[in-house]
Amino acid sequence: MIVTGLTHVGNVRSTNEDTVLIAAGEMPRYALVADGMGGHAAGEVASSVAAAAIREYIERLGCESLDEDQIVDAFQYANDQILQHMAAHPEHSGMGTTLTFAYMEDRSLTVGHVGDSSAYLAKNGGLKKITRDHTYVQKLIDTGAIRAEAAADFPFRNVITRALGTSPLQVDIYKEQWMPGDLLLLCSDGLTAYADRDHLLAELASGDSAPEIAQRLLDFALEQGGRDNISVIVAENPDGKA
Repeated sequence: MIVTGLTHVGNVRSTNEDTVLIAAGEMPRYALVADGMGGHAAGEVASSVAAAAIREYIERLGCESLDEDQIVDAFQYANDQILQHMAAHPEHSGMGTTLTFAYMEDRSLTVGHVGDSSAYLAKNGGLKKITRDHTYVQKLIDTGAIRAEAAADFPFRNVITRALGTSPLQVDIYKEQWMPGDLLLLCSDGLTAYADRDHLLAELASGDSAPEIAQRLLDFALEQGGRDNISVIVAENPDGKA
């Protein structure tokens, strides 16, 4: 399993509110992207608290595999840690974070998701977006109020309807086959604001290594403006083994 992750503050922001975490050296293998939000550096705190809480919860389990309930419980634990932090630090009140998490087995993926960061799976020359955005504009698309093509220009496209730091928390779980040759992309919206589906597919189908693809995607977002923090994780399953 080859997993690489990059995060960058971008060209405009003064702080990086994204956090990436990769645990691919031993079982269970997982990776996550968290995109924080909130003033006074609170977004940076929220994403880092969430990532640390996920790691802590999984380490406490002490097991080599994860099931769907354990992943949901890890999200709930991370959410509790953020809520407790806000209670102890009123200056961070209102902070929150997205969280997109992927647990990688030899032949399957389990993805947990809250917010508008994304997970994509490239296989057999195609690209599938695994996750569904928890945004106001996605709700409008789902109800037919606007067309998907209009989303990029919609004035409230960045309004998130689900995030860690709220209660109750609802976590989406997705299951996918994860076969030799497949590539997984986890990213914050600092990438998807610039890279459309065709661009992502071209990069993931290039045949290059995970580190090369991740670096090119990050560079592309910076070249296109980099108005937000940018985080990219690319995982490659070359033979289905560690």
